[in-house]
Formats: sequence, C-alpha cells, structure tokens
Amino acid sequence: MKSLNAHVVVMLMTILLVACAHLDPQPIHEEKNAVYYWKTSFHLDQENRSFMEDHQVGRIYLRMFDVTSEQYAYSAEEKTVPNATVRIGEEDYRLLKDSLASMEFVPVVYITLDALKEMKGEETLLASLIVTRVRNMVQYNELPHVEELQLDCDWTASTESSFFQLCQAVKQCMADMQLPWRLSSTIRLHQLAGQVPPVDCGVLMLYNTGSFNDPDEPNSIIRLKHVEPYLKHLSSYPLHLDVAYPTYSWQLLFHRERQFIGLIQGLDLSDTTRFCHEKGNIYRARKDIPYHTSIFRMGSRIREEQSSYDEVAAVKRQVEIQLAGRNYSTILYHLDSHNLSNYSFDEIQSLYSVHH
Repeated sequence: MKSLNAHVVVMLMTILLVACAHLDPQPIHEEKNAVYYWKTSFHLDQENRSFMEDHQVGRIYLRMFDVTSEQYAYSAEEKTVPNATVRIGEEDYRLLKDSLASMEFVPVVYITLDALKEMKGEETLLASLIVTRVRNMVQYNELPHVEELQLDCDWTASTESSFFQLCQAVKQCMADMQLPWRLSSTIRLHQLAGQVPPVDCGVLMLYNTGSFNDPDEPNSIIRLKHVEPYLKHLSSYPLHLDVAYPTYSWQLLFHRERQFIGLIQGLDLSDTTRFCHEKGNIYRARKDIPYHTSIFRMGSRIREEQSSYDEVAAVKRQVEIQLAGRNYSTILYHLDSHNLSNYSFDEIQSLYSVHH
C-alpha cells in the first residue's frame, strides 16, 4: 500500500513538473532591451546611438534581406530571390568594431507567403540558400555576437506545414555548417492558438494587429481591442517568447472613399493648401497631388496612424499579466530617431521595464 502511494506521488509530481514546464518555458537567452532595425541601409546616427546608450539596448534584430518569389524562374534555385538586402556603410562598419563591439546581433530574414508557396516541396533547398547567404553576410560584415537567426513569416493554415519544414531544414543546415546559432521565428497573434513552430524561441509581434486595408479601422498598428481576444492563449504557449511593441507611424491612402491603395509616408498633412482635416486621423486631398512617380487624386482619403504610448502601454499591461513569472526581453520596432522622438525618456523606460 505504501509502495502504491509512493508510486502515485511520483506520478503526480511528474505530471506537475511537465505542466510547469509547459506553462513556464525556460528562457533561451539573456533578458535584454532590444530593437529591430528594418531599413535597407544600416546607419546609426548620433541620435540612434544615444538612444541605445540611454536605454541600455543590448540586442539588435537586424533585417538582412527579404525572400521574394521570382516570376520567371527556370529552376528550383531561381524560384525565390533575396530582395532589399541591407547595406552596411564604412562608417557603421567601424562602429561594429568599436562602440558596438559588445552588441548582440540577431540576423532576421523576412519570407513572403508567395515565396513560401513557390518553394513548397523545396524547403530544404530554400533553407540552404537562406543560411548560406546569412552566414556569408555575417562573416563579411563581421557582425559581433551572433547567436541566433530569426525567420519572419506570417504563415497561415495552408502554409504552416511548409514553414515548419523550412524551420527544421534551417536548423539542420546550421548544424551541418557548424553554426552555433539558435533559431527563432516571429509569432503573430493569430498563430498563438495554433501549432508551435519547431524553433528554439519566438518573438510575439504586437504590432500590425488590425486590418490596415479596412477603411473603417481607426488604427491598424495597435489597439488593445484587437489584442485581448488572443491573449488567453499566451500564458500556456509552450515556447519562450520575447515581446515586440511598435513605435512607428504611417499613412494609408484610400481612393474613392474605401478602396485601399497602399501605405505611404512623409506627407505633410498640415499643409491646408493640399489637405483638409475631415475627422479624427482622417484627411482628404483638396486636389491631385504628385507622390514620387505617381499621383493620387482629389478626394482621396489619408488615414494617419500612430503608435501612441497610452495604447502600447495598455497592451503591455495585459501582456505582463499573462507572462507573469516569466523572464523575457522587450523589443521596440523599430530603431528610427524620427519616430522615437515622439516618446519621452520616461515613456521609453516604461516600455522597456518588465514587471515579472
């Protein structure tokens, strides 16, 4: 009887330990303040450097290139191509040897859904192309302290299997090349309820939470209303997650009231000779206006969206409730001195603070 009771106790303890491991994944890396860098030219001006120093940023997620589909491919190797590859100038290359020598870098590769679909059945080949290119770029630019590769892909139910196979192939490829890197992937809110990708850790992307092409959506960057329905899955998600919050703004163009045309930026909407304020964050073009190589017509609507501190902080408070007891890093998307100037020092410090 005593033996049976002891056996039951051991079983219960085992179940408890497994449950705890499921609910509280072990941290994969050191908790650090971090930023994404999402431009095609890596250049850190004095404002960017001061920002990182003031807020003790220790990790940069650096977008290396996008993987896009190639329409006129003649072989499997040509079905996808790297696009918008980051360039590191001579001045910033010297920074990597000097003031950034202790910075941790995470190379990030963005994979479009079209590219993923094109390479269905060829995931091993795609993995080899990605890892080889990232390794060469890391070595050529002598990026310091690279311990991780991140794949950024908004996989769906129909592409999940292919993306998961790609992740497995990337891990195998890194092992074959003797690259001591872990693999991470971005995790979008809708993916929290699905299967967990075969990666070592993830970053929960708490931006682009709404539908930007919906003419009735007031703010597609971030709203607590969009986030809350998914947070019930967060506390039990069996993967170490760091969390990324937005600090950017953008403008969206709609033609004939409701037809989404695209994302734009840099319009001076305060110019009353060209724009009139309609309501809230909606503006209307008073006349035909040239924009780069195109023109958008009189009457077109522009919606200006911001990542307001109050909204980001409200989301952060709810995330902290779900991740209570876990160690994780906070990442700001992305390092841009113009957008970051919209926040006070204390507001940035508050976003970076983690209340366990």
